[in-house]
Amino acid sequence: MVNSQSADLSSVADAEPLVRLRVAEHKVEAGNVAIVTLEPFDDRPLPSWTAGAHIAVRAGDTGIVREYSLCGSPRDRGRWTIAVRLAEDSRGGSRYVHEQLAVGAEVLVNRLSNHFEFRPTARPCFIAGGIGITPILPMVEAANRYGADWNLIYIGRDREHMPFMDTLESYGDRVTIIESSVSGRPNAAQVVTDNAGSHIFSCGPEPLLDGLSAASTAISDVTLTVERFTPRTIELPEHEIPFEVIVNSTGERVPVQPDQSTLAALLAAGVRVPNSCGEGTCGSCETVVIDGIPDHRDSILSEQEQAEGEYMYVCVSRSRTPTLTLDL
Repeated sequence: MVNSQSADLSSVADAEPLVRLRVAEHKVEAGNVAIVTLEPFDDRPLPSWTAGAHIAVRAGDTGIVREYSLCGSPRDRGRWTIAVRLAEDSRGGSRYVHEQLAVGAEVLVNRLSNHFEFRPTARPCFIAGGIGITPILPMVEAANRYGADWNLIYIGRDREHMPFMDTLESYGDRVTIIESSVSGRPNAAQVVTDNAGSHIFSCGPEPLLDGLSAASTAISDVTLTVERFTPRTIELPEHEIPFEVIVNSTGERVPVQPDQSTLAALLAAGVRVPNSCGEGTCGSCETVVIDGIPDHRDSILSEQEQAEGEYMYVCVSRSRTPTLTLDL
């Protein structure tokens, strides 16, 4: 059976926010992208972050928590900026950002994390699809500041629906804009071939990332790092196998039924686990594996990291062994 992963529960907010912020600016550009600038209520600097980081925003009192990439400058410790495209089938997160986050509104940020960290390389190549430009923007700034030989390929339907065009056009011919409505979608294999010798950082829709992943396996001198906003489509077994999670801190054994996610079983048993997307893309439910073999179904870990089995994302992943001991 082929399917994409999704947890069977609503997101649950952490008990305490990392920081309380207020909306300093809110504007909409590219038709339906809200660019929201957040700042502290006092003069204390915000926690430091690196390019590729995202924050978990609590959607008021709904209990929904959503992860959004920081797209401002890590050097600005006085404000954080996110950009959120309004989803037609919004489950509450993007609609909350667009309709509730007026200037002056309080925003609770639960987490700051980075599973898509940019480390300077001699030849970084950035490939962004649509709203996937958001984590790429601070990477471009960093690469330019470090004097790297970088380039960016930014793909969207048309310029009118692609945010941050003014910022990116200031970089001149280092940036290639591809309007799919005009020239069609680029050939992933050709893009990878054209950037042989580069470390490619890419964020965007699943077809783009899957194409880049397939193409990069055939070229030895290309390194590919991706972040997904939507989960990979993977092949699932016809019948799930029940197993038990052993909570290392208490010794409690939590049964996970075939129709439950690991996260749902843990929450039902009263074991608190930070979580947000429910799809294995944001990384908020990362858990250390002490014993047992996870059945990885996330869209974050590389094949090597999955083979090492040190971490798992309990919103979608299960167990290949009868028991799984987790650092909870």
